[in-house]
Amino acid sequence: MNGKKVRQSGQSIVELAVILPFLILLIIGMVETALALRSYLLVTTACREGVRFVARARYTDEDAARWMLNSGGYTTLNNQQVLFFRASPPDPNTGIIITHIPIQSDGTRGDITRYLTGTMTVISGTAIITRPITVGDSRVAEIDLARHENETRTINQQRVAAGYEALDNRLVVVEVFYAHWTLWNYRPLGLPRVLQLYSRSVMRVVSDARQSQ
Repeated sequence: MNGKKVRQSGQSIVELAVILPFLILLIIGMVETALALRSYLLVTTACREGVRFVARARYTDEDAARWMLNSGGYTTLNNQQVLFFRASPPDPNTGIIITHIPIQSDGTRGDITRYLTGTMTVISGTAIITRPITVGDSRVAEIDLARHENETRTINQQRVAAGYEALDNRLVVVEVFYAHWTLWNYRPLGLPRVLQLYSRSVMRVVSDARQSQ
């Protein structure tokens, strides 16, 4: 009986040794997924609230960007309380692009203006580089702009047909880029060390804000 118990105990230890690495990977994966999801929800919320802030057209882009950076609250970095979203040292991890797109009543696009602040973290070979964000980082494509022009033209055609005057349109696009660093380094497994999270929101500048200018 004792010999049988010893064999069963040894078999259990072997089974645990085989299963344990997979259990550890599963737990680590769940933790990483939860943290990444939390970061993405914060990025999405900041972007959506930021575009509402900008679309009111009563505040500067700098004020809107500052509000978005503060919307994530605080975290601990090197035993210090710092903002979760950081566009400047220490350890900047966030970039913001605010794009203003004026569209005339006939669908003609006016001059686009952009406000940029913060950084982009990119992977170049084996190096991870944090650099100032640029206009080239924007993901607002020409096809998106053409779609809004066509929509403005169509809406104004319907307004004129119904006896109303055609109106100019003004859109604002807010893009938020956030560098999410993983807790562990998975590069030996072929996975990135940093995930670039992105959110974009588009809103039409409200009519009362336009008329008040």
